[in-house]
Amino acid sequence: MTDGALAGLRVLELGDFIAAPLCAKLLADLGAEVVKIEPAGTGDMARRFGPFPGDVPHPEKSGLFAYLNGNKLGVTLELNTASGTAMFDALLGETDILVESLQPDAARRLGVEYARVRAANPGLVMTSISTFGRTGPYSGYAGCDLTAWHGSGVAHRFLGEAGREPLRGAWYHADHWAAVGAACATMIAVLARDLTGRGQHVDVSATDLLATHIMGYQFVALYHMTHQAMARAGESQRSGAPAGLIKCQDGYMDIMALADHHWQGTIKAMGDPDWAKADIFQGRSWDRLPYAEEILDLMQPWLDQRTRDEAFAAFQAEGVPAGPIYTPADLLHHPHLEARGFFATMQHPVLGPTTVPGKPYDFSETPWALRRPAPLLGEHNAQVYCGRLGMSKEDLVALRGAGVI
Repeated sequence: MTDGALAGLRVLELGDFIAAPLCAKLLADLGAEVVKIEPAGTGDMARRFGPFPGDVPHPEKSGLFAYLNGNKLGVTLELNTASGTAMFDALLGETDILVESLQPDAARRLGVEYARVRAANPGLVMTSISTFGRTGPYSGYAGCDLTAWHGSGVAHRFLGEAGREPLRGAWYHADHWAAVGAACATMIAVLARDLTGRGQHVDVSATDLLATHIMGYQFVALYHMTHQAMARAGESQRSGAPAGLIKCQDGYMDIMALADHHWQGTIKAMGDPDWAKADIFQGRSWDRLPYAEEILDLMQPWLDQRTRDEAFAAFQAEGVPAGPIYTPADLLHHPHLEARGFFATMQHPVLGPTTVPGKPYDFSETPWALRRPAPLLGEHNAQVYCGRLGMSKEDLVALRGAGVI
């Protein structure tokens, strides 16, 4: 890996499922050399999550694992052994970044704590991703994505009907947000290391990330100033109309025509229907809110005669904030994503050719690239342990027999 923006950076990844692997993947996709450490025998728990071809579970055929771990080298190592700890410390000695997402008790038990690992490498940037962070009264609690989702206050505001219980967000929002935030914070710490020569500990709380990025200043400031806590509203209450899901011939769109010029554009896109001239539909968006259902009912005949893309084109021509809600099947062959080269094909030795989401951004000089498929369990033990630590093949056989790798 020599042609990426982060070429030359060496990263160790120690963590299951999504948060740490996605953080490290974002670095690997830009050229960093990431060594993923998995438990011997069982591997990353993501290997046990689908989708699987034919819906038949297989540790080397998980679509989730294949996506999250492309561009990485993979080794197995048991840190709960003296030999495993010594090998881990030796790897740390020539590593720039350690990304870990161990539960607090596991991190303490295995000695994966900044006070200890920096002794092996004072210039190391160690990024820890956890549910509540490494300080504070909740820092010792085990947690997961759902814990962070509700602990952040996001569930109180979003996803669910007024007066009903909150719902969880679809597909591990907290883990993904934590990974993205951790990758950005890690690179800031690396830049500081390059300036000062000193590494540091980056402490990422998934709960804090959700509270910052989704709850944000608006809801906290609102409560601070007015003691009003905004709660779930579902689809039944909006700040104006028309807003929400609308149905077309072949599926759904979302529209948010709240500014006056958005509403006028909506009317124009639909051919200036007579019903839109009624006095009750004039004025500001919140004045139309009592008639939200009537507006959507009156729009429906026009929508029934159009596909999502046809309605989207008509609304876009008039500057209306509305867009199709696509299915995965729609996206896989969408002309815009195809034109941007978004999807990539991974040549996996067990899965075969596999299409995965690709570049989330374009760098003109140091482009994103899918350089290698996700590793098989322990695939690069010899390359890493013999190449970096100077071990022999006989050493590896003994370590495997002892359950260390």
